[in-house]
Amino acid sequence: MKKSSLLLLAAGLTSGGAAFAQSNVTIYGIVDTSIHYLSNANAQGNSNVRMDNGAIANSRIGFKGTEDLGGGLKAMFQLENGFSSDTGAMQQGGSLFGRQSWVGLQGGFGKVRVGRQNTPLFDLLADHFDPLTVGNYASNSWLPAAASLVRSPNMLRYDGDFGPVAASASWAFGEKAGSVRTGSQFSSALRYTAGPLALGGGYQQTVSSTNSSLKHTTWNLSASYDFGVAKVFGGWLNIKDDSGLTGSVMAADGDVSNGWTTAGAANNGSTGVKRKDNGFFLGSSYKATNALTLTGAFYYDRSKNVSYVSTGNVGDGKRYTLVGWADYALSKRTQLYTTIDYNKAKDAAVYELTNSANGKNSLTTVGVGIRHIF
Repeated sequence: MKKSSLLLLAAGLTSGGAAFAQSNVTIYGIVDTSIHYLSNANAQGNSNVRMDNGAIANSRIGFKGTEDLGGGLKAMFQLENGFSSDTGAMQQGGSLFGRQSWVGLQGGFGKVRVGRQNTPLFDLLADHFDPLTVGNYASNSWLPAAASLVRSPNMLRYDGDFGPVAASASWAFGEKAGSVRTGSQFSSALRYTAGPLALGGGYQQTVSSTNSSLKHTTWNLSASYDFGVAKVFGGWLNIKDDSGLTGSVMAADGDVSNGWTTAGAANNGSTGVKRKDNGFFLGSSYKATNALTLTGAFYYDRSKNVSYVSTGNVGDGKRYTLVGWADYALSKRTQLYTTIDYNKAKDAAVYELTNSANGKNSLTTVGVGIRHIF
């Protein structure tokens, strides 16, 4: 990703007799807009053609920087805003920097950051093992990274590299008086790289913000292998939840990190019902030419004790998704793409609550779009 950098070096300027250290600030972003056809878009089962904020990535603009403090120590920060490129509206509930808002230190010990951040489990999947790099598919927002909160406020996070091993761990403060556990979150990720082979795994537990005995836990194991012109991916997830978080409908920005109160609260699982999910994903990307990349992916989930607040149903269900994606690079920063995906829910699983009334628990979407990275 090519980024425009501003060098903020005030040579000779002083503050209280001390010279400012050298700082570097980068302005970066993505603008991704697509036009989509949806085969089943409302409770009546009508189709729809609409413009969306991306399909491959969420649009964003951000600022990040470092300051050399000497002795191998650096200060760093990142502020990132998410917005809808089709309307110009802010995402993440209207927060100014709802995607990222943190400051930290980096040195030989690794990185320590505090503030609103992605969870280590999300970054493990998004950056290394999800075939779609966690694409912004509103139609299949239940996919791996959406199984848990993807980012959290009030987070203390550590990242370190130890030769071929990369490790990350975080703790998000629940900030509930009288209870350290209520509303808290722990997330971790471990990745091993040996040439073209990468292995990874993670664990994440989010505790209910209203009842410390209710929690949502996720285990993950993943692998990838890079053959050069092609790369293959695979992974497994195990989820247990009695908090009601699993099953939440994602907001348009794919973010449920504001907790259990979401736009899709009616689709939340029922609190106290122990839901269990076992799922896996497989995929590959193939560089057909220097400009054209083809990606395919398959996702499957088998769930027990599926329950939704609005329906009151309790039972077992299955879900799966097939996705195809072709990306053509006009330059290093601008791509044209087309996508097609088919989504199906069976038995007690619900694809989308607004569609349950018409008995259609499936959806096909086709889209074309353009993405610019700066």
